[in-house]
Amino acid sequence: MPGRPVVVALPTIRLAAREATVTGALCRLFCCLLLAGAAVFPAAAGAAGYPFSVVVEAAAGGHRLLGINRGPAPVSVRLLLADVDNVRADALLPVYAVLPPHSQALLLQVGPAVAGRPHRFSSQALHTVGSYRAQPDQHFAYRLPFAPGHRAIVSQSHDGPRLTHDTPDSEYAIDFAMPAGTPVVAARDGVVIETEFANRAGGRDRRLLAKANVVRILHADGTIASYGHLAHAGIAPVAVGETLKSGTVIGGVGATGYSDGPHLHFVVQKVVGEGTGFTTVSLPVRFLIGNPPRAGSVAYRQLLHAGELGTGSAGRAAEGDARAASGRPEDRHRYR
Repeated sequence: MPGRPVVVALPTIRLAAREATVTGALCRLFCCLLLAGAAVFPAAAGAAGYPFSVVVEAAAGGHRLLGINRGPAPVSVRLLLADVDNVRADALLPVYAVLPPHSQALLLQVGPAVAGRPHRFSSQALHTVGSYRAQPDQHFAYRLPFAPGHRAIVSQSHDGPRLTHDTPDSEYAIDFAMPAGTPVVAARDGVVIETEFANRAGGRDRRLLAKANVVRILHADGTIASYGHLAHAGIAPVAVGETLKSGTVIGGVGATGYSDGPHLHFVVQKVVGEGTGFTTVSLPVRFLIGNPPRAGSVAYRQLLHAGELGTGSAGRAAEGDARAASGRPEDRHRYR
């Protein structure tokens, strides 16, 4: 989930290296950079502590801004300069880029427009976990996200009353009502990018909105599945960075967070680029249902039974499905 924006004013830098780190999805760097000086500013550590930063460092004839992604998921970043004095940049602004997991890339290089004069600028780096260039496989069929032999009732879905699924990131979310402790399984191959199992409390208290236990899994097409309201676990059954096959148990049904009873909140999402940054939207999902299993959508109040499927079985499970978004940094460019 995105963290609250944080705005930090940094001191003027003169002929000495200084370093400052700030957390939050949105960070402003106010810096006066002298050509003779060297300055490094790690900026914008990721939402919920995701290990992403934008670093400003001295370079020949100016400064460069690097994106550094130390986490297991791709990161979309938007970089903008403001309050510019005697600055030239080597790319059109704002710069939009996607950094693959465990990578770094040059986002922008700046220097003095007039040689010999100091240059000054403020930079704004906005980022979110996930790739806004992701192309979801609209024909993929997921396995039901609970273990074989168990049943669930669809208690909230897009085609029925949406009591809490009223924002773009949850419009197509599905709630599966099941007994507490029912094993929850990965509905598709992927890489674990977030886990939380420490929470115990649950109820219809809005102060618990951010207190649901969750596992988030990145798929090969760049989409991200979120499994919410999981039961408390002293030892997490899966770990961040772990590669999973569909059907792997990732937790148990619970009622943690803002919840009126045991159920699994399941949603598949992608990041969308906008002129001012990024937003996250939910996507319609098809499941393998019945015996023999066929791809189809679930309906409000539908009773579902999870049949036996082999581990890794899910419709159109692409060969690279568990190698989510690995590879070279994608080229930076202006968002269109």
